[in-house]
Amino acid sequence: MTDTLNTTTYVPEQSIITTERLYLRQFTAEDAADLYELNNDNEVLQYTGDEPFDSVADALHFVSNYTAYEKPGMGRWAVIRKEDDAFLGWCGLKYHPLERVVDLGYRLKKKYWRYGYATEAAKACVQYAFQDLKLASLVAHAHVDNSASHKVLQKIGFKYIKTFLYDGKNAFQYSLFNKDYAIRQISGKETWSVRHPVLRQGRPLEDCHFEGDEDQDTIHLGLYHLDHPVGVVSLLKKDHNYFSGTQYQLRGMAVLPEFQNKGLGELLVDEGEKLLNAKRVYTIWLNAREVAVSFYTNLDYEIMGKPFEVEPIGTHYLMHKKLR
Repeated sequence: MTDTLNTTTYVPEQSIITTERLYLRQFTAEDAADLYELNNDNEVLQYTGDEPFDSVADALHFVSNYTAYEKPGMGRWAVIRKEDDAFLGWCGLKYHPLERVVDLGYRLKKKYWRYGYATEAAKACVQYAFQDLKLASLVAHAHVDNSASHKVLQKIGFKYIKTFLYDGKNAFQYSLFNKDYAIRQISGKETWSVRHPVLRQGRPLEDCHFEGDEDQDTIHLGLYHLDHPVGVVSLLKKDHNYFSGTQYQLRGMAVLPEFQNKGLGELLVDEGEKLLNAKRVYTIWLNAREVAVSFYTNLDYEIMGKPFEVEPIGTHYLMHKKLR
């Protein structure tokens, strides 16, 4: 991502994000002393739950073993002031695999507080996350008493979600949704542009049709990025003998490859569950491909019975979820 503002200040090629006054880059060994100073200020760490580094060598060890950059586009980045190459602190994105969310975080040396640097860096990271990485949403948290951090998050659009315990301390959780995405109810045939390349690649286009696609009770959802379909899911009113009461089957959940691992599948499933809840349907089930089982277990779906084969696709598992 490049800065849209003109500047004659030198910015290294390895910078990831640039703003009017700052550039963000990966940590280097030369940052160890600055990181040691940053984490040795009690006021800086007051609300974080983190411990100071024992020494500059300890900070260097942290930098040398920092693995967050292995996930493309992720990590905490050094925040550098353009005018003098001063190390201000860090800001960036962190992926949490268990929760399947990306959080925004930041920390600056005290002498650089109240200049708007945290807001400037955080806003640029949001833009990078949504425009370059095309993430669907971000989360953030701040200690309940950290008013300065709350102001930064609220200023760049984050909304309060709940109060929770983070590292044993009461914190506010925030979230921000990428407005480039929208979910719409669509027709069965409109799902084909995503079903075909993801679920029926190499087969005739007509194989994208599912029995029940045109039924009156069937719900098809399309996820659009800047008006282009990138994900779909279908919910069909269909009973399985394992369950009782009104049931729906989830079928055809697919996200285009270039948009996968961005939290989009979770958005589609969550929207489908909300619609079924509104219809007072509380049992949803599916036949999950083996590779998708972990995705659904992370969304609180449970495996029922033993695996079975679906030719020519492969091993599947019956999974279900009680919506209430």
